[in-house]
Amino acid sequence: MNSDLKERMKYLLYMQIMSAQVLISGAFDVAVSKTTLVGIHRQSIVLGCSFTVDSRLPLDHVIITWQRAETNDVVHSYYYGKDQLSQQNEQYSGRTSLFPEEFKHGNASLKLAGMTAEDAGEYVCFVGNILGSAKGTISLKFAAYYRDPQLFIKLKPSSSTIILESQGYPEPSIFWYCAEDKNVSLQPEISFVKSEDGLYSFQSILKLDNTMMNCNHVVEIQNSLVNQTVTRKFNILLQQQDIQNQNFNKNMWIALNSCTILIFVAIIILILLICRSKQAQQQEIEEKAKCEFI
Repeated sequence: MNSDLKERMKYLLYMQIMSAQVLISGAFDVAVSKTTLVGIHRQSIVLGCSFTVDSRLPLDHVIITWQRAETNDVVHSYYYGKDQLSQQNEQYSGRTSLFPEEFKHGNASLKLAGMTAEDAGEYVCFVGNILGSAKGTISLKFAAYYRDPQLFIKLKPSSSTIILESQGYPEPSIFWYCAEDKNVSLQPEISFVKSEDGLYSFQSILKLDNTMMNCNHVVEIQNSLVNQTVTRKFNILLQQQDIQNQNFNKNMWIALNSCTILIFVAIIILILLICRSKQAQQQEIEEKAKCEFI
């Protein structure tokens, strides 16, 4: 039995002795949400927990402890009128807090900051005071919204390859289809890789031949845990036309540059021919002059 548990047991015994001296009607109870909570990656979440209070009694001796149900690891402890974090699991260091100003209203909720995949699981809320003690268990799931997907298109004369990449949690449902006919389902290759922070990175590769290019292609990424749907729509034929136009412009640029070079070379040759012709004429004049002098 660890020291934190011993301290709480001693404190509970003290409160039970005190409670025997107090005449109080009604039972002590702790209530937590029966609905599974969903914490979002890197965001804060509040795990709700409430307990029975009596306005006639002070809250100086209240004990509130949050633990993981699977391992009994201490998430947060409060007694002797302050936080007691010496036994807190390192995973939660600096990330948990209670609402002491709300104790008088029976609020023993826990705020957990910077949600991670490791935080998912079962949590036990234990509350005790001179009225008694009780506990409740709450479930917490982890989720991450899928990021705006990156789209890569590789075009060939007879086929095209579309590559879609994104990251989130948990594994999504991915659907490819033609906007003109949703019954035409496309079958991509899908691969998932789990990163160090627990998120899923996926790559969806769709290969199309010429018979499947005459439609507006649509891809949907669905994360049902957070009711997220990401939709992207594109047209392969338009992409091909853009590339063809780019190639046409490039070829035109090359052709124009080639013509310019040829014209420049022709001008240089013409200049050289003119210069040689003038030199020949000059030499002929000089020779005639010599003959006349003789």
